[in-house]
Amino acid sequence: MRTLGVAILGLFAGLAAGFLLFSEVLGRIVAGNGPVGPPWTFVIGFGPQVLAVVGAVVAVVIDKARRGRS
Repeated sequence: MRTLGVAILGLFAGLAAGFLLFSEVLGRIVAGNGPVGPPWTFVIGFGPQVLAVVGAVVAVVIDKARRGRS
């Protein structure tokens, strides 16, 4: 049950980090170049979701490593 809780926490942390990071990227691209083209729309659109999954996996790996050391 602890692993599930850590995974959910990592999921939300990764999602928040993804929104912050990709909103900054989007703002800088639009301010510099104008409208965003198709390759960047997919990266910016799916970036937060990918970082959410990465955050969940990293959180579980870190939790298992810390639990194994104790």
